[in-house]
Amino acid sequence: MRRIAVTTAALALLAWTGSGASAARNSTSTPLTAVIVAACHPSDDVTDRFATFVGQMQSVRGASRMAMHFTLLEKLETSTFDPVALSELRPWRRSKKGSTSFLYTQRVTALRDGGSYRMRVQFRWYGSDGKVFKTKTVRSGVCRQPAPLPNLEVTSITAKPGPTAGTEAYTITVQNTGTGDAGGVGVALKVDGGTASNGQVPAIAAGRTGTVTITGPACTGFVRAAVDPGGRIRETNETDNVLVTACPA
Repeated sequence: MRRIAVTTAALALLAWTGSGASAARNSTSTPLTAVIVAACHPSDDVTDRFATFVGQMQSVRGASRMAMHFTLLEKLETSTFDPVALSELRPWRRSKKGSTSFLYTQRVTALRDGGSYRMRVQFRWYGSDGKVFKTKTVRSGVCRQPAPLPNLEVTSITAKPGPTAGTEAYTITVQNTGTGDAGGVGVALKVDGGTASNGQVPAIAAGRTGTVTITGPACTGFVRAAVDPGGRIRETNETDNVLVTACPA
């Protein structure tokens, strides 16, 4: 089911363009087959992202025609690259008869957040009878796209009388100024340098704020609140997670 979900989303998000060309001369310095990342354009704006892959093959003795088949491979949070089912990539791209060199370019756009992409190309050589007599499969290098990251900051600490004498209920406000959402946001509170008390904001979407209330001893000097004290969440800026202020009124 996970692969089906990835494929379905990719079908909606990935666009394809292609162009092919064959040459009439051979070069001994050119490898028999090659697949390269000709262009990789990462961007925070998904509409600006693209990757261009080029497949190249040389004729061999007895070959009348050559062909390539492209399959886009995508890696998100999985440990493997999975094929993306794009209808535009289904056809085999064939050279003209008698060509000694064949190049074909495929470009994919609107690549997904945090995705890594490579192209798998299958090569075929056909004899004069139209039958395949040689095959080879090659994978390209990787084009990586950025994942939007959150940026968490403690913006304020307020207090009111706590549930028992000598305690206060401290409300800590955390703002996410980044472009990515954050979940399970931990907050640690120290009053007058004492032992930390911990709380958690379930989730803070990009551009939004969240609050958590933590009960601690009554303040006499200062309070210190730190968001994500364990450094579990990757952020665009890891240096602005702490707020120290005088005792809140």
